[in-house]
Amino acid sequence: MKALIIDDEKHVREAIRLLVPWDRFGIDTLLEAQDGAAATGLIRDEKPEIIFTDMMMPNMDGRELLQWAAEHAPASKIIVISGHDDFSFVRHAVKYGGVDYILKPIDAEQLVSALTKAVDSWTTEEQERTRKRKMNIELNQLKPMYLEQYFSTIINEPGTYPSFADTLKRELGMTSPITRARIAIVRLDLTSPAVREKFADGLDLLLFSLTNICNEFLKEKEQGFAFRHRGHEQELLLLFWGEGAQAQELIAEMNDAMSLALKTRFHFGLGHPAAFPEAAAGAYQQAKLALLRRNLLVNDTYCHPFSAAAPGSKNTQQLFSEHEESLRFAVLSGSKEQIRRALKPWFDTLDQAGSVSLEQLLVWRQQYGLAKSIWESKKDRGSISEQAPKAEEQVLLPVDAHGVFDFEQWKHFVFTEACELAAQLAERDKERSVIEDIAEYIEQHPHEEITLQDISERFFLSREYISRKFKQETNGNLSDFIAEVRIKRAKELLANGQLKISQVAELVGYQDEKYFSRVFKKRTNCSPNDFRKHLFGGDS
Repeated sequence: MKALIIDDEKHVREAIRLLVPWDRFGIDTLLEAQDGAAATGLIRDEKPEIIFTDMMMPNMDGRELLQWAAEHAPASKIIVISGHDDFSFVRHAVKYGGVDYILKPIDAEQLVSALTKAVDSWTTEEQERTRKRKMNIELNQLKPMYLEQYFSTIINEPGTYPSFADTLKRELGMTSPITRARIAIVRLDLTSPAVREKFADGLDLLLFSLTNICNEFLKEKEQGFAFRHRGHEQELLLLFWGEGAQAQELIAEMNDAMSLALKTRFHFGLGHPAAFPEAAAGAYQQAKLALLRRNLLVNDTYCHPFSAAAPGSKNTQQLFSEHEESLRFAVLSGSKEQIRRALKPWFDTLDQAGSVSLEQLLVWRQQYGLAKSIWESKKDRGSISEQAPKAEEQVLLPVDAHGVFDFEQWKHFVFTEACELAAQLAERDKERSVIEDIAEYIEQHPHEEITLQDISERFFLSREYISRKFKQETNGNLSDFIAEVRIKRAKELLANGQLKISQVAELVGYQDEKYFSRVFKKRTNCSPNDFRKHLFGGDS
């Protein structure tokens, strides 16, 4: 990393050299210039990452240099060191990307702090620039990106394939007509932790890498085309032209290449040959089902051709719903041991079957989400807190270092999630009981002028918490509830013709009869006197 020091005073340049522990920041080259004009040539030739500059210099001052650097060296980070405490200078530095503004005489601690910020900022931006460069390289290696959208549309919207032959000829250089094809699919659900960590900034780059590997084989042998499935961010699709007789052999070769490049292998679902593009949607569904229905507990092959055979035994297809009732009672009990016992029959059935598919996990996740909403609704007076996820939106897929489904860890996740839900429901009950106690207290004391502060002090809760929780639990404001309780009690007292309006007002916490009458009329659309007339047919 390089740093450039610009100042017309030599002793200032020497001070900056001495005050900074350059090695700590990875800066191994120090450059100097006595003014902005001399600095521009160095910046063009050396491209320093960090620039220190004075503001008042001959030939080209710091303001001009900042403006020039913003256009010609936008990646460089600039620290201004000036003897002038002038707001216009500071504003100019900020406008043109200055990282910090330090006043002379130079304080070593300030200088190091500013350099730390500048280096951190440059490093973060350089990482982003590197990521974008890599992505651009991957993008440039692909054929025009609209092919991705084109083939995705053929699969997602059957019947939409205008100028199919012309498109293949123009973009893929194919002269022979394509009337049949075979489709394969790769999903990223079971990607190994090491690969996910490597592509932590996003799976787009991983999909691009896999697409490139597949297309190296498909295009070289003129066997097909691989592309990311638009609208299905976890899927990569492969088209094998014609009958796709060599599809399984090619998939094995691709997986060898993926293992060499990424240190992991991927599972492929493979459909039957079909008319293309007319039957593309059906061929895609076959490949998808082949992958979804594979046994996650067996990993002796990575290519899974579609089979029209009926699903396995009832044990293999055991659904969560058959154990929902016992699990619900266990969750509502709040007991971890009861939850463990409720899950055991289900887990035992799966162990005996020796088969678990991704399709089943997706269905169980959907069923659990729906059951969870129902359980919560029973605790929440009929309000469902969240909708059940769609079958393909959420599923727990713990994997080991090689991307192999970890069945025991999955069972542990299910148990842990059920325990967390039990704890949440128990806490919600606890919170709701406090609000119910507050409501009961208000109903028992309609004659008192109860304030939010009074309730806060009595129940040892903050006013903000009481207001928020009361609204969540009752869908109304605390002040409105207090007023309704008073008005309800006032109606009961007005039925007693021996009590004067002023007495009724006092008995429900209002010392001012006129104010009570206004509140009563606002909430009932009639005055206390009119209400009593309606009850007795005469004046009080």
